[in-house]
Amino acid sequence: MVSFSSQLWKLTQAKLLTGKEHLVLQALASFKGDKGLFPSHTTIAIRAGCSCSTVIRALSKAYELGLVEKVARRNVHASGRIVRGTNLYTLKRIDLTEAKKLMKERTKKLKDALERKKRQFLNSFSMFQNQASHDSKSLISSKRNAHLSVQEYLSLIEVWGKESMEQKIAQE
Repeated sequence: MVSFSSQLWKLTQAKLLTGKEHLVLQALASFKGDKGLFPSHTTIAIRAGCSCSTVIRALSKAYELGLVEKVARRNVHASGRIVRGTNLYTLKRIDLTEAKKLMKERTKKLKDALERKKRQFLNSFSMFQNQASHDSKSLISSKRNAHLSVQEYLSLIEVWGKESMEQKIAQE
């Protein structure tokens, strides 16, 4: 039977895990004991030499791949309140071809989401350019609380420059 460490190595070599994710999962596996596997994110981060957010991202990917399962634990505080405890982790063995298939699906979803965001941005930018040529001052006041990109600000400045030149010529 393949050990968890050698499985991690194969997934890293197949470029399904990054080096940091490998270190985090190796650190997690190093806490395995008789009573189970339940280190905190901070403890894993210290052992792996990374931040807690890196640990959380690596664990999320491991859950997605099916490498790790977690059970949220609750503890009873001295006051009688129920509080969150550390998670109880279970290390799993997965098939490399299945992991590749899952990662391809994940990549496709991410690419689709990026494409949707890109289309939304381009649509809103083209609407902005059309409106800017008609009435730039009312547009900026309607978007006062909106965050504009550098290109949007540059196009507004250009439109305002043309409007002020037209006004000067009209006054002469």
